[in-house]
Amino acid sequence: MSLSMSKLLCSLLFLPIAAVGLAVSAQANDLILPGRCHMGQCWENKFLGKTPLQAGPNGTLYAVELALRIWPIGTEPSSDFDAPRTSYIYCSTTRPAIIFRFEGDTTYYGNLLNPGGDNWSGATQDAYPIYWATCHNFVGPDFFSQAMTTKAIELGYPLNLPNESLQLANPLEIMNE
Repeated sequence: MSLSMSKLLCSLLFLPIAAVGLAVSAQANDLILPGRCHMGQCWENKFLGKTPLQAGPNGTLYAVELALRIWPIGTEPSSDFDAPRTSYIYCSTTRPAIIFRFEGDTTYYGNLLNPGGDNWSGATQDAYPIYWATCHNFVGPDFFSQAMTTKAIELGYPLNLPNESLQLANPLEIMNE
């Protein structure tokens, strides 16, 4: 697999490229977010917690602790998760986003989201369970249904937000609209 393909896959998983860590055992009360399967692998995130970093007039930025597990399609997942990592979620009805950084990289990458809308992509599909859990305490499983579109409208999302990627010097830059 080429380096660019590896980086793409890692960005889809919000996983540091060189992540090597201690396994974390799943507990019965763990919040496991819905994952998906693609290209021979399945994955899901364990939601460990969120910490508000800064609130502004258009939203609140959270640091979110997640642990990932990956397993081959057709097998049962292990109870072990990778070491926790931090991603960032900007809860906003005008500029919702997930922000992450590859290990060893000084640049942060942001993916703008469109909750309730229909212009999401495979690159952002995995962000929606994390976004809805962080911002609205909703765990799914169906993030792309008519019921979720209705919920998004009730919460004030316009359904026509851009679906684009950004490079940021730090996560707080997402708040500069």
